[in-house]
Amino acid sequence: MKTLHFTIDLRSFFLGALTLLGVLLLANFTPSPNNQPEQDKTENRRYQAVTGASGSFILDTQTGEYIQIYGVGKNSRTRFSFNDLQPQSK
Repeated sequence: MKTLHFTIDLRSFFLGALTLLGVLLLANFTPSPNNQPEQDKTENRRYQAVTGASGSFILDTQTGEYIQIYGVGKNSRTRFSFNDLQPQSK
C-alpha cells in the first residue's frame, strides 16, 4: 500500500489561516446597539388623519392643534387648537 505525503508551503498555510480567521470573524459579527441613531419615541405616530364627506382633519396629538381641509378642489384650510375651542351651551 502506498503512503500519502502532503506538503504545503508557508505562504499557502498563512493565506488559509487568514481566510479562516476572516470568515469566523464575519460570521460572529453583531453590530453594537450604541451605534444606532437615537430616535425620539414621541415623534412616532404624532399625527393622525381622518377623512370624511365634509373634508379632512389632520391632528397633532402632542400639541392638540388640527388642520381642517374643506373638501376636494376647494383649496381652503383652517388651523385650529383644542385649547381655543369653547363648549357650546344650549
